[in-house]
Amino acid sequence: MKIELYRTILCPRCLYVSRALKKIVADSPQIELESIEVATNLTRTRQAGIKTVPAIKIGNDVLTGLILTPQTIRRFIERHRRMLPDNPAAVTESTAA
Repeated sequence: MKIELYRTILCPRCLYVSRALKKIVADSPQIELESIEVATNLTRTRQAGIKTVPAIKIGNDVLTGLILTPQTIRRFIERHRRMLPDNPAAVTESTAA
């Protein structure tokens, strides 16, 4: 399962969500985490339908809000776990440029 985190470097909520998300996926080798800097990826962000940050995208579903608690993030991920492939991929973090 791939999780995309849309964020900006100056957003304190984005930093909080990024840290929480990294902790949550640390024990899940089947999850690939991609961190996307919105300021340098405007076209991709617009194509993904992202209108505010932080935003977490799994497939076509987006979770966003002023306060994304670790519990809210976990519930969002758990709703998508049933779609996991049989061959887990390594957890990676990449910054799209």
